[in-house]
Amino acid sequence: MKKEELYREFGAIDENLIEAAGHSGIEKKKKRISKKWVILVACLILYSSTSTVLLARGYYKNQNTEPYIRYLTAEDMELAPVTQYDAEKFLQALKSDNNEYVYIAINRLVECFNDPKQREKALKELQPLLANDNQKIADAAAFAIDILSQSYLSPYIHKLADGSMIFTLFNNYSDYGSQNVLWRIKDNVLEQYLSFSTPSMYITEIIPSPNQKLVAIVTCSNKSEFVQIINVEEGMFSPELVESARVKYGAQKQLDTWIRTDHENYSYANNIAWKDNDTLEFEGSLAYQNTEIIENVTVAYRFSKKAIEVNEISS
Repeated sequence: MKKEELYREFGAIDENLIEAAGHSGIEKKKKRISKKWVILVACLILYSSTSTVLLARGYYKNQNTEPYIRYLTAEDMELAPVTQYDAEKFLQALKSDNNEYVYIAINRLVECFNDPKQREKALKELQPLLANDNQKIADAAAFAIDILSQSYLSPYIHKLADGSMIFTLFNNYSDYGSQNVLWRIKDNVLEQYLSFSTPSMYITEIIPSPNQKLVAIVTCSNKSEFVQIINVEEGMFSPELVESARVKYGAQKQLDTWIRTDHENYSYANNIAWKDNDTLEFEGSLAYQNTEIIENVTVAYRFSKKAIEVNEISS
């Protein structure tokens, strides 16, 4: 029923009410009027609900034009509950009209690397997406194809001295960085090498040493930054260096250094670079007393000696 018809019906009800006032059967009229009021209210609610649904559909259709994911949860990664990896599910998801599903499926298909048949099928299905109008989807398809075709030309792939390669998936999917999982290909086998727990929610940089034997991994949350050195071949790790520097410098300057239960440090690292094959250097912005005090320092960590040096930057 259109709004105009509802209002005409509403006007007719008013006239009937006036006419009924002078008759002894006014109670019956009131009952009939009450029924019409119920019908009127029900129609208005239906009209309003239908309009709301149409507006909502239009809104979500517009929202779906650009995949934007703040942080990937385990549930997001699966698209639907499964007990083991299912390449066919992600191949089907490539045909979805939901761009986020397509983007997730492209990245997850890299995980079928160890299955030659699924790898060939994925390569075939990914090819058309190279020309996708959405740049994020096109870039993800290019990276997945680079891995699955074993070309390894992407700058996001880091080749190490032992012949292995490390990389992340979902490269720069967030404003903060890439997925917080480190993947490795060694002897033509793909494995999930390392995943970082919160608050290291994103990988922002992977920086191999000059001889490619060590790798500095920079991770972050939306509040803090973290740096760690890994010897991938031997499976050896440094402590987290930003918090280590904060604790050491706090002791040197007799500053209260509280370690938060959520392990956020509210501190940052800049200009991260290898001084040589064993020593990583960076500038740190270290927070104390809930950021009331900010100390700017230089940090040098020598991996083989497990030695850290922290010095104040002269103003």
